[in-house]
Amino acid sequence: MRIFTRAWRFLFDHSEIPSNAPAGLDDSRARAAAFSVLVPFPVTYVVYLISKLALSGLDSELSSLIGALTCFAAFFGSMVWAFWFTHKRVKARFLAIRESAEAPALAAGYGFHDTFPPPLPSTSEAVFYRWRYALIPQRLTHAITGTFSDYHFTAGHLEGVEVSRTARQTSRSPYSENIVMVKLPGLLPELKLRDRGASTPRDYGITLQSAPSGDPAVDARWDIQSHYPALAHQMLTPEMRAYLVTVPFVPCTMVIRNGYLISCRDPLGDFESISQRLAILVGFIERIPAEFWQRETTAIEGGAGRAVEPAIRVTTWPILRR
Repeated sequence: MRIFTRAWRFLFDHSEIPSNAPAGLDDSRARAAAFSVLVPFPVTYVVYLISKLALSGLDSELSSLIGALTCFAAFFGSMVWAFWFTHKRVKARFLAIRESAEAPALAAGYGFHDTFPPPLPSTSEAVFYRWRYALIPQRLTHAITGTFSDYHFTAGHLEGVEVSRTARQTSRSPYSENIVMVKLPGLLPELKLRDRGASTPRDYGITLQSAPSGDPAVDARWDIQSHYPALAHQMLTPEMRAYLVTVPFVPCTMVIRNGYLISCRDPLGDFESISQRLAILVGFIERIPAEFWQRETTAIEGGAGRAVEPAIRVTTWPILRR
């Protein structure tokens, strides 16, 4: 069954379902992948039998040609339908999970919005970036806003499109990502931390210069990136490194960019997962050395308006986006 899951990941870029997603969701995807891969074969066989009976009175060469074309159309037509059907079911399931966040969010005193203005493009690039495409963030859906431990936050499902940077400006592909954004008390140098053990290696956010901390326990757990390694090392105090080692293993990439600490790679986007990531982000913020809040950080250091480094190139087929 896992073979079909890997095939599904290869054909459908469902980054919202990482390799270590909850067992029920991963098994559901495996069943969907098996269905979408296997369904063309019995359909084609049935069409073959029907066409063989229907064309039995025709010339053998003509009937063979018509039968081959019919089977070819049946195979690829059923394959496209199966992939569309399973993709739609998976997407609907994750939509229902995000919608379930409304009641507990309102009960906790937070605001819930069906749609909400998106973050700036420079902020969106922190979690979603393609080197050949310009990002146009369009909206946040199922957005939760409020204050957590005195820090204002915005969480939701970021949706937008990618527009080719080449001459063919007609190429537009939808993208989306569950994010949690916490407004920082001040501007900080750009920094990215990807949990190696809990996040998918296929990370499509900005790519910065590698800046390992030098602590084996931290570097084994976190892929640390920064254009300013010296500043990153100053931020990763012994207290911060001890905290990073004890952070719960959840799909989580943290990015400091443009005055926000942003979490992405959340496969669910429900209220429980958002609350968990808020606790992780606030714990990180509260361990940032005091001198960083007093230091004057330029907009370039903070990640605004930077020419981002090339990231992983992936397919641009719109049907393969969630």
